[in-house]
Amino acid sequence: MGADATMFTIFVECLAKYSYEMASVFHVPMFSATNVVDFGTKEQQEKYLPRFIRGEQRFSISMTEPEAGSDAASIITSAVLQDDHFLVNGQKQFSTGGHLPGNIMVMSVKTDRNAVPPRNGISVILVPNNLPGVECNVLPLIARRAVGTCSVFLSDVKVPRENLLGELNGGWKVLTGHLEWERQAVCAACCGESQSTLDDIMDYAKQRVQFGQTIGKFQDVGHRLVDLWCELQAVRSLTYKIAWMITEHIPCVKEVSAGKMLTTELLHKCALAGMEFMGGYSLLPDSDFERHWRNSRYLLVGGGATEVQRFVLSRLLGLR
Repeated sequence: MGADATMFTIFVECLAKYSYEMASVFHVPMFSATNVVDFGTKEQQEKYLPRFIRGEQRFSISMTEPEAGSDAASIITSAVLQDDHFLVNGQKQFSTGGHLPGNIMVMSVKTDRNAVPPRNGISVILVPNNLPGVECNVLPLIARRAVGTCSVFLSDVKVPRENLLGELNGGWKVLTGHLEWERQAVCAACCGESQSTLDDIMDYAKQRVQFGQTIGKFQDVGHRLVDLWCELQAVRSLTYKIAWMITEHIPCVKEVSAGKMLTTELLHKCALAGMEFMGGYSLLPDSDFERHWRNSRYLLVGGGATEVQRFVLSRLLGLR
């Protein structure tokens, strides 16, 4: 429909005001589909994108493995080219939405075990989750309860050769090409849920009376909420700057890495503040803050851990 990264950001932020998971129901397949938009052949785009737009199929990302998390180049799931198909064997872990009906996994595989450096031997293929030999087992995490995540086991899975996305052994470009969209989605969603979390804390602080006054009048509570409000204004400004840069095709790896780190840390601080101010009530399953806290803990790791963002930034800033 011609929407740009700014409209994508607005859309994701608005949904996440209700819940990060509500936003991820949409943004995970959306940023996954950008791989087909950016790297797919004309035939792949004509085959998959209309069905995706009509809501008849989903996309997800399958990069992580039991022994390859932040070090994405160390994957061992193999894809051997045999005539008109790849024979895929291995295991993927924490594949968000990989198990859902009608889903196609944008999967990183090793097609050249001897490549130096290892990332030069990675390809990306489109793997429908209903192919023979694919088994998805949902993982019972404390977070990601709306979309869900799973382990994916692949045993002699035949994937048509035309499902190769991008060039053979050129998958690293595809993998890194979608990270700006993925991390921008996290930034936008964290802004949305942080706003709702902060609004709820402030409402509670204005109503809860202890020692003859509302708790928001206590300096420690009031000043902490002011600091959180100020941080939210700053990270939202950065988030929309990143959206503008993506729309204008301006490289923004530094900015989006900083945004992912700062927005997820802010949501975690907002959730913790809410739990501290609400006390025992925040621990009840009916409490929104219990959910905010679970979401925030996941997001400090998912989509590139906070420590990884600092590692990336230190390299890009010439400190390593």
